[in-house]
Amino acid sequence: MQVIFLQDVKNVGKKGQIKNVPDGYARNFLLARKLATVANATSLASVKQEEDKKKLQVALEKQTVQKLATAIDGKKFIIKARAKDGKLFGSITAKDINKEIKKAGFDIPEKAIAADHIKDLGEKKVTISLDFGIKSTIIIVVDPA
Repeated sequence: MQVIFLQDVKNVGKKGQIKNVPDGYARNFLLARKLATVANATSLASVKQEEDKKKLQVALEKQTVQKLATAIDGKKFIIKARAKDGKLFGSITAKDINKEIKKAGFDIPEKAIAADHIKDLGEKKVTISLDFGIKSTIIIVVDPA
């Protein structure tokens, strides 16, 4: 019997998946517990419509991320830190960089910033890895406070 899963069923199928399963298993377990529904023309059409909706949503999210990457690419962010003889007291971390980016009005998750601890003054290029494999590069300028 061909069924459409309404919920994830461990080792059998995921939500929205269409799969052939034994008739008894479908009737006695999946349909009885409302984990799946019988695949007919109307339910197949609704599944297709949901898939199209998800694809559109993913495309919109990707477009938004691409716009963000384009907007931030090549921007300079200045961070003031205490230093002596060109060396910082402490270091500049991804958290500090994220604060400066947020002050400029960009919303980027901290985990997307691929920067080691910056321990000296000057300019550093930092790569930002966003969703969908989109990368952008910014310039961090560390000035003495």
